[in-house]
Amino acid sequence: MNELKKTYQHRDRVVRAMSDNGMFRIAVAKTTQTVETARIKHNLDPLLSYLLGKTLTSSVLLSSFLKGEERVIVQAEGTGKIKLIFAEAMQVGEVRGFVVTDDEHPMPESLSEALSKGFLKVSKILYEKQEPVTGIVELVHGDIASDLSYYYEQSEQIITAVNLGVTINDDGEIVHSGGIIVQAMPGAELSHIVEVQRSLEEMPPIEELLDNGYAPEEILRQAMPFSVEIVNNTPVDFFCRCSLERFMSKLLTLGKQEIESMKADGQRELVCQYCSSVYELTDEHFSTLLQSF
Repeated sequence: MNELKKTYQHRDRVVRAMSDNGMFRIAVAKTTQTVETARIKHNLDPLLSYLLGKTLTSSVLLSSFLKGEERVIVQAEGTGKIKLIFAEAMQVGEVRGFVVTDDEHPMPESLSEALSKGFLKVSKILYEKQEPVTGIVELVHGDIASDLSYYYEQSEQIITAVNLGVTINDDGEIVHSGGIIVQAMPGAELSHIVEVQRSLEEMPPIEELLDNGYAPEEILRQAMPFSVEIVNNTPVDFFCRCSLERFMSKLLTLGKQEIESMKADGQRELVCQYCSSVYELTDEHFSTLLQSF
């Protein structure tokens, strides 16, 4: 039992809590293995791993405030070397994402130049809404954590603090990845908000705490100057629901002529943008598709 508990403590997780006074909601995520899996699947260099890692973690934190299979999508669209960073997470702990780069654009000299000018877009796919609830702000800082705080201030008028961290070793592997988000609820007193801000500023970087063996629950309690109640504790994994069947279903929307053209041209390989999984269409698969018309 102790070994099982120890294994769970070291697993990627997101822990959500409320302050006892009901004025702050908090989430802390450990996403080390999740981001490492993304790095391997997409064969990312350290810069892309770092930025995708922060974006994946931010989506995990935001999804923890949702219900069941409700989803949140965080995407940063830039005009620099990186054209798009995309991350999608469900409250049940599934997260996936990818990066799109401009191969003709030179490597940036700083992280803020990686995206350059652009937009941060947050979309929530909720049970009671027919359309996604979406907000967009300009990229101001070139840093996902700072721009996400700015997004909440501008788009949803919610005072929000976000701290994201990723540590990468000399081999380009993810050593630590995690984050924390704290949001003030309507009615929170200014003095309490200042107290929380001071506590977060005095807290060591999230990756340093993870390196020292702190579990998400311990980070949460160190970050908050008030007592908190944990309301959810969810394992997190890089997970994509893609399958050959789903690809084939989408191919049907292209029409019979386009599918016949794909077969004639030998276009048999299908690659998932979200997780880089590769699927191969056989003659039997093409026959199945064409018989559907």
